[in-house]
Amino acid sequence: MGFNVLMYHEIRKSAEWNGAEASPISVAQQYQDALPTVLFSYLEDFKTQMAVLKAGGYHTLTLQKVKDFYEKGIELPEKSVLLTFDDAFQSVYQYAYPILKEHQFHAVCFVVRGWLSQEAQPFVPNQSTVMSKSELESMRDVFEFANHTSALHMRHQDGTTEMQAALLQELKEDLAECGEYVDVPDVFAYPFGIYDSNDVKRLAESGMLYAFTTRPGKNIKETPLLELHRDTVTLGCTIEAFKKIVER
Repeated sequence: MGFNVLMYHEIRKSAEWNGAEASPISVAQQYQDALPTVLFSYLEDFKTQMAVLKAGGYHTLTLQKVKDFYEKGIELPEKSVLLTFDDAFQSVYQYAYPILKEHQFHAVCFVVRGWLSQEAQPFVPNQSTVMSKSELESMRDVFEFANHTSALHMRHQDGTTEMQAALLQELKEDLAECGEYVDVPDVFAYPFGIYDSNDVKRLAESGMLYAFTTRPGKNIKETPLLELHRDTVTLGCTIEAFKKIVER
């Protein structure tokens, strides 16, 4: 027995976005990057995917349920899935949140604290804008928030991340700063899914108990807690491919 984890980032109506180019991000930290199109989902597909979970009798997990599974040996329902959304982009508030609420689903948002704006920004389909604190906090009836760094979610040209470049004390302070804001400070998602064995060691030394990767697969009792699996729900994911993930 175990559980699968689905990872989403951005959602768009197919009519408002053609998916031809990576989407520039807009964050309070003024970090410049672009979100690859593969990390988007069409709204129409997302609606169908959530309807499949509902019709199939799937249980959407909380992080406490995951902790109880590993720490107390409490078994999970046979059909269990953890829904995760990285970076807190506006489309999660605009599109995903109402659908999840309608189905009475629970989800996790991995938050980069330094990316949140003080005031809500206009929704622009061709730009990936992170939501405001008020938008994020208005979703608490569906979402819980976990650690995605405070200011270390940046990618270098050599393929490494700012998290990896930070000194251990800097990493500890950054994670603590994000941890002061989020609901579950000791559960983490690696920025860009980039990590190595040294990062696992440093996370443990920084007080992290669980960390999610972007490596696909089902999580079982033997899965390393700082290398938990997640499946990316990619742009244009067919319903057959989606079912293959959740039914594994």
